[in-house]
Amino acid sequence: MDTHDEAEIKSVILDYVEALDGRDFDRIASVFTDTAELENTFEAYIPGADAFTGVLARGAHAIAESVGGLMGRIDATQHFLGAMWFDLTDDGVRTRTQVIAHHHRGGGHYHTGGTYTDYFVRTKDGWRIRRRELHTVWTTGDASVVSGA
Repeated sequence: MDTHDEAEIKSVILDYVEALDGRDFDRIASVFTDTAELENTFEAYIPGADAFTGVLARGAHAIAESVGGLMGRIDATQHFLGAMWFDLTDDGVRTRTQVIAHHHRGGGHYHTGGTYTDYFVRTKDGWRIRRRELHTVWTTGDASVVSGA
């Protein structure tokens, strides 16, 4: 992996959060492979964690639909990315990226902190995510902002 690869991979991660915060849910599919998998895990102590834990979707378009369905009911989000680590794997690159996400609906808010672990492979279209694991380690606020309950 060289600096060009690292820059392209960072750009893919940034494209995802820009599309998410810009409510451009169709664009989300472009960062994933056709066979990608998206899984969420939450620390067990977090109330309501079971509702958000598990494999959400498989395939780029299914991931975009799933994320759009979940985030589409929220008025606004803002995702802040922190430290990022890169590790070479047998078939690509694994990244870990710290994320803090703010979710707002009406007067309510739900804020989360965790890590994206992404497994990248090089495709004919450049680096794409073949698997994303979002592990949430803390939350604050009202989970119904996201759950819609």
